[in-house]
Amino acid sequence: MKTRKTVFSAKTAITAWSLAMGLAGICAAAPIETVPWNGHVGAVSFTFDDALENQVQNLKPILDEMSDVHVTFFLTNMGNGLQKNAAGFAALAKSGHEIGNHTDTHAHLSGISSNSELEKEIVTFADKIESVMAENGAKVRVTSLATPFCENNDQVSAVINTRHFINRDCGWHGRNEWDVEAKWMSIQAKIWTRSGATVTEMLSSLDTAAFIGDFSNANPWDVSVKGGSWLVVLNHGVTDDTGDDYATNPSDIKKLFQHALENDLWVAPFGTIGAYHRAHFIVDKAEKTETENGYTIKWDIPNEHMPESVPLRVKIDTKSVDEKAVVEQDGKVLKPESDGTYIIEFMAKALTVRKPKDGEDNPQDSTVVLAKAQQVYRDYTKFTLFDMNGNNLGSIDGFAVPARFPKASYIIRAEAKGLSPKIVKVQSR
Repeated sequence: MKTRKTVFSAKTAITAWSLAMGLAGICAAAPIETVPWNGHVGAVSFTFDDALENQVQNLKPILDEMSDVHVTFFLTNMGNGLQKNAAGFAALAKSGHEIGNHTDTHAHLSGISSNSELEKEIVTFADKIESVMAENGAKVRVTSLATPFCENNDQVSAVINTRHFINRDCGWHGRNEWDVEAKWMSIQAKIWTRSGATVTEMLSSLDTAAFIGDFSNANPWDVSVKGGSWLVVLNHGVTDDTGDDYATNPSDIKKLFQHALENDLWVAPFGTIGAYHRAHFIVDKAEKTETENGYTIKWDIPNEHMPESVPLRVKIDTKSVDEKAVVEQDGKVLKPESDGTYIIEFMAKALTVRKPKDGEDNPQDSTVVLAKAQQVYRDYTKFTLFDMNGNNLGSIDGFAVPARFPKASYIIRAEAKGLSPKIVKVQSR
């Protein structure tokens, strides 16, 4: 696959934003529409099996250095791994990395016919992980599992489903498409070992997840590449010891992390992205109930073992209610992000869109948005105005749209030396 370097420009960023968010004044087909992959071009979850000491020793320093990367560790007590390395994994948990379940003894689950034995391996051990992490100062809720040897069947999946909302198996390319609902108890993963996929192949997989390259000659047996996807990667040890065939070098892992970030992939734990992906199939189908001053939307949680919090970045139809409609969850007014999206809590199971009350300080008011932008971006010195199609309309002073431009929605790109560009949507007066 031919790869290319990702190039960021104001026009391409704003054009992509416009396509994703819809032009001003045009409502989404549904009352809520989740933004794919939390606003990134795709996603990747790096998972590490077996509760190995070298994962703590060699991977933790890299993760501590790269604050935008969060991964998943699937723990087992094979070789007493959980007990021996509990303090190190608890420290990783407190840094935002996911702790998952890889069963008590790393058993061949498909060879176990007894439900009680499967429950001991899966359910009882999940409770044990949480208890051991708590003893080491980390509050952990184990919501995901990875099957040892990738062995699974209907009976195994049924037991996993009683304690976890998602499970990782393995095989093939490990990609998951945004609009294709996965088998949640059998998510596929790409295996990376020293004797398996090469570093070059793994870098290429990250390009595919970000939808970078020419896919016209893709293997016919491969999943058709249609856009950014979620890549799940299965790893084991992290060491330079070439005698460990299942391991990968720390420098290679770091290279993959860096490439994923360069490609603007969402690099997050298996359970985090899995919950976001699963939730979108629920909330995007939710129907609204009209009220006197707007509407409400309610939905169900698909599995009681979902994470306690599942934030979703969504587009919400507010225009059909009022130009300055208010979005609420649990009595709290939600403020729109700078791109007009909202961050809602899926686990709240409902939200309300209503007209503002008399005298209410509405977060959608353009003066409020501009004031916030001027405060947050006060160090920026160069401002460029774009229309909603990404056309450059020239330089302006600050965040005020000059009076010569018609009343409409615009994008202002703020820049300064040494700072990342910021994009703000504004409404001219």
